[in-house]
Amino acid sequence: MMKSIRYCSHILSCFALFYATAAIADNAALERCLRDRLEQTSANTPVSELRAYCKERVTEKRSVVGGRLFDEWLIENNPFVITAHKPNYVLPLTYNTRPNQAPYADLQGDLQHLEVKFQLSLKLQMASGVLGPNSLLFFAYTNQSYWQAYNKEFSSPFRETNHEPEIFVILLQKWSLFGLQNRLIALSLNHQSNGRPGSQSRSWNRIYANFIFEKHNTVFSFRPWYRLPEEKKSTPTDPSGDDNPGIENYMGHGEFRMIHKRGQHTYSLMLRNNLRTENRGAVELGWSFPVGERLKGYVQYFNGYGESLIDYDAPVNRMGVGIALTDWL
Repeated sequence: MMKSIRYCSHILSCFALFYATAAIADNAALERCLRDRLEQTSANTPVSELRAYCKERVTEKRSVVGGRLFDEWLIENNPFVITAHKPNYVLPLTYNTRPNQAPYADLQGDLQHLEVKFQLSLKLQMASGVLGPNSLLFFAYTNQSYWQAYNKEFSSPFRETNHEPEIFVILLQKWSLFGLQNRLIALSLNHQSNGRPGSQSRSWNRIYANFIFEKHNTVFSFRPWYRLPEEKKSTPTDPSGDDNPGIENYMGHGEFRMIHKRGQHTYSLMLRNNLRTENRGAVELGWSFPVGERLKGYVQYFNGYGESLIDYDAPVNRMGVGIALTDWL
């Protein structure tokens, strides 16, 4: 398409070529959607209903959020597909200027500044129509790990792994606020734990709502949460009590995220703040860029509290580079 536009002799013919190419792409997407729906729905479903469903999805596909939703809709009933939830990435080289040694004080050896960080995040659609015709029910699991791979003195341990299963409902939306279109609202029951015993155990449970807004190629996410309270530990070794009291003083009660897509480059910003006099917060910056047909390069910077559960009350300052397998959009 781009080569053809480059050689257009007249601006009107360029516009005509552009819209013709877009129409061909839309028709191909429509045919793909219809073919997929025919395979997944009952034989007595009216063709008009299938066409209406697919036409709406193709129209929404033209936005960055709609494009991702469209791709997921095509495979929603495929039993051999598990889709990405959050970004999946591997950062073989990350440098933390101030490793938190406190949780490992009883072990021989020191943490290195250099370590590997990676994230695996998947989701599975479980049902549709649970809260009305425009609702989808999902189960998701996110694993984020920190690996002291280059620390031979310390036996190269996985320093911290956070497990985050959640169940959530997506409510598709079509209303606007201050020029921003609300594409969806997610309601979730979320658990996060590092699976460690004793003094290194960290976990908490939350319910949250995630409001996703979009304008052009920029997406805004506002995710407030409420931590489900736990009883205080009767003793320091009590396994049933609160492993991290006061975590809200560091993690706050929500986070804001902005994602901007420019061509094949994606830029992201995450902000958290406890909104207290003793101010604590966090910022995360991300940039993904193409390095081939399938993969993307990925650069990530994090500064503040709560990068991982073991470090929820210790400040982290980390820069990392690596590969993104899947992106936000």
